[in-house]
Amino acid sequence: MKDQFQSKSTSPPPTRFVLLALVLLLAAITNSVDALLHAAAPSLPHRLAIRRMATPPTTTTITGRQTLLSFLHEERAAQPTLIDDDLHLVLAAIASAVKRISHAVRRAGIVDLTGLYTTEQGGEATLNKGGEKQKKVDVLANDILKEHLEDCGQVAAFASEEEEGVIPLQTGGKFVVVLDPLDGSSNVDASIPTGTIFAVYRSLGDSPAQLQAGALQAGKHQLAAGYCLFSAATLLVLTMGRGTGTHVLTLDPHIGEFVLTTRRLQLPSRGSSYSLNEGRYEDWPQGLQSYVTDMKLGKNQSQKPYKLVYVCSLVADAHWVLIRGGMACNPRSHLRLCYEGNPMGLVRIYVSLLEGREDSCLCFCVFGSCSVFTSPLFTHPLLHWYEEMPEQNISFVLLRFIFFLTSSFLLLPLPPPLNR
Repeated sequence: MKDQFQSKSTSPPPTRFVLLALVLLLAAITNSVDALLHAAAPSLPHRLAIRRMATPPTTTTITGRQTLLSFLHEERAAQPTLIDDDLHLVLAAIASAVKRISHAVRRAGIVDLTGLYTTEQGGEATLNKGGEKQKKVDVLANDILKEHLEDCGQVAAFASEEEEGVIPLQTGGKFVVVLDPLDGSSNVDASIPTGTIFAVYRSLGDSPAQLQAGALQAGKHQLAAGYCLFSAATLLVLTMGRGTGTHVLTLDPHIGEFVLTTRRLQLPSRGSSYSLNEGRYEDWPQGLQSYVTDMKLGKNQSQKPYKLVYVCSLVADAHWVLIRGGMACNPRSHLRLCYEGNPMGLVRIYVSLLEGREDSCLCFCVFGSCSVFTSPLFTHPLLHWYEEMPEQNISFVLLRFIFFLTSSFLLLPLPPPLNR
């Protein structure tokens, strides 16, 4: 019995146990090798980042949309003689700034950014150069844009509706930027659309006189212009000169990037609305009163009454017209040619040029409001011309010669720059 017991205990294990042991051994070896590889190699996101750095930048996001930087590089490659090499750096800086402004505007009621800006507790509200009381978001938007333009290293100076004079930024910078940091800022307290308006010019030099002259160049010398609309979505609308068209990019909050949503914007052939402050009807010249009355009564080719759409924000009202067609104007002489008229005019012009209607629509419009700071220009001569164009898609009427053929006689001097 003892021999039999010993014989049974020393017999080889069944085949299935051997196979099981081999499987477990292979699994252990595989796990060890896999762990070693993961320890020695970057994680998947890092590996993808390294791959992107070693290859040309991707042109689309996961949604299939082209990003702003990719779009700017593409436009530069397509128009090398029209678009400066470093212009995309300035536009990217503006895009980064308006992302922050958009975030601040959306959180204004939460982080106490509503109301007027004062330099001390209980003090009087500060005024901008136009004599308007500054909102907290006005000052914040201006500071954000100044910071980003200075950091990009390509901007010699900038002029802002919220600053006195031209502000030097970078000695030897190639560009001068003019802007309205937050158009329609009075709407922020009620969460109504607002926007930023900007234009980029070539710098004329670094002396105070040259910087001031650079900010006061005629609108035809703009290298790029556009606006950002802060509304249900944050939109960046821009143009970079003749032949490039006007384009719309939308901020994708999931990736924090502007993506191209409309290439070469086209104006509808006919609109159905008009935009202006009817509360000042009695202050309008008779020609404008008659024109708007006819629109409301449907006295036009379509025989359909136009409806009123008015936000009281230049960016919002102009954008509505560019997307939906119609008419918008501002009979008061309080818009600034430098900060608002010229930039919005360039955007509007390159929508028109795309449609081959240069003669009829080459002018953007600041109807009766063509001014730098508060000085009105060419108010009454426009009214009769405006009255004779009831069937055209007009947005802020400004005669063609004012935009393209003006020189220094239209450009009133800015206040002298401050030493900063």
